[in-house]
Amino acid sequence: MKTIYVDPFEGWKPHRKQIEVMQCDVRNIVMNCGRRGGKTNVGARKFFDNILADIEKGKGLPYKPPRNLKVMKKPKPRLEYWCVSPTYAMSEIQQEELASVIPEEMIESWDASKNRIWLKGWVLIQFKSADNPKTLVGKGLDGVWLDEASKMKPETWSGYLAYALADKGGWSIWTTTPEGMNWFYHDIVLNGQYTPAGGQPDEYRYDPEWRNFYWTSKDNPLPELQKNIQRMIETMPKRYVDREIFARFDVFFGQVYEEFDRSIHVVPRDLCEQKFRNGHFVHVEAGKDWGFTNPGVTLVGAMTSNGELWIVDAIYKPQMEILIPGDPNCWVAQDKELMKKWKIRLFWCDEEDPSNIKTYQTNGLPARPAKKHLKQGIRAVSTLFTVKSDNGRPNIFISDHLKDVIQELTNYRYPEDVAGDKAEIPLKENDHAMDALRYLVWNSKTFHQLLIARFKVIPWKIADKAA
Repeated sequence: MKTIYVDPFEGWKPHRKQIEVMQCDVRNIVMNCGRRGGKTNVGARKFFDNILADIEKGKGLPYKPPRNLKVMKKPKPRLEYWCVSPTYAMSEIQQEELASVIPEEMIESWDASKNRIWLKGWVLIQFKSADNPKTLVGKGLDGVWLDEASKMKPETWSGYLAYALADKGGWSIWTTTPEGMNWFYHDIVLNGQYTPAGGQPDEYRYDPEWRNFYWTSKDNPLPELQKNIQRMIETMPKRYVDREIFARFDVFFGQVYEEFDRSIHVVPRDLCEQKFRNGHFVHVEAGKDWGFTNPGVTLVGAMTSNGELWIVDAIYKPQMEILIPGDPNCWVAQDKELMKKWKIRLFWCDEEDPSNIKTYQTNGLPARPAKKHLKQGIRAVSTLFTVKSDNGRPNIFISDHLKDVIQELTNYRYPEDVAGDKAEIPLKENDHAMDALRYLVWNSKTFHQLLIARFKVIPWKIADKAA
């Protein structure tokens, strides 16, 4: 076959961050970037550059080509690569970018109806939708490019693509703008190196086979783009700007507790236990959300005399029975241990399961039904996150070992594109610990008294009085 010289930089003026991506030869490259930052643009070039590298290395040889490519329905390629998007409609962006990168003389056929490109030398590129991950079944892939990966379902990677790449030791390229600290953050981003997009340095796994690249919309120097970006920064809500422009994981459009800030509200576990030993907590109660298929949660809240609520411990488990006599692996037994450790006075429990509350009471656990009051309870919890001007402190802190609670605080959100009353009802996901927290804050009479002792009124009642 005729030798074709290809320069991925020809006719392209990359910015500094894009050049760093092109120079990286790590197996898995993850780009978390702001909108219009050029991630898809460089993603297409890096994807094609990796294919060229595989060809030059002689990967896939020896190979017996099919006799007639046009006749065979599913000929076996020498090398196979997938471009995956959340939907087929979104895959058009990948196709447009690749069309400007791949030289025409390298293309054997481009079949738009079958969403695939055959390159000369029996190299196959297929465009796939992650809308139904079960369709992403392949015998083995040499490489994959996932665009807007954070919008995909977790099983897209963990259930299918990771295994398809393992067969041939294939590589992956990821391009996305974040959608909160979801599976993409925990399962993909944390594999690599710390970036200032959110999270803590000690969370990252620093796997040498993974490399994180992070840049914001402002890193793309196009003058006209920067004018529009600046206009968005000046006119859009901060949480939207933080996610879409500055590509941060720890914010989310529609986040219920948008006041939550890890640097302010998350505290060391040792500090919580030290304050307990030193008698700084005057009262301890718990919030309880029942669950089986979904996780059940017990959330321990320790209260100080100046009206601070410290979430010091929790149990967060699915598939656990309420009571199994003599078995420590049930809710009654585990909550008894929690009560003994922290001297819990009351458990405020979801009122929809009165039989569970009765079981707790008959087994020596002081359980009471909690009023839900969803909207009012959310407002009450939100008030606690606000940093007070008089002492520079919020009225709630969370122990840093409660990873599930912290994740829910970040991802608990309202639905987008709805109005009226529906816009004030959070999505029924990432809400198990959030329900338990709300039960505790809204129902604890002792906590209300401690707040009144400091503020002369329960803080979230101030709005009611003003109205």
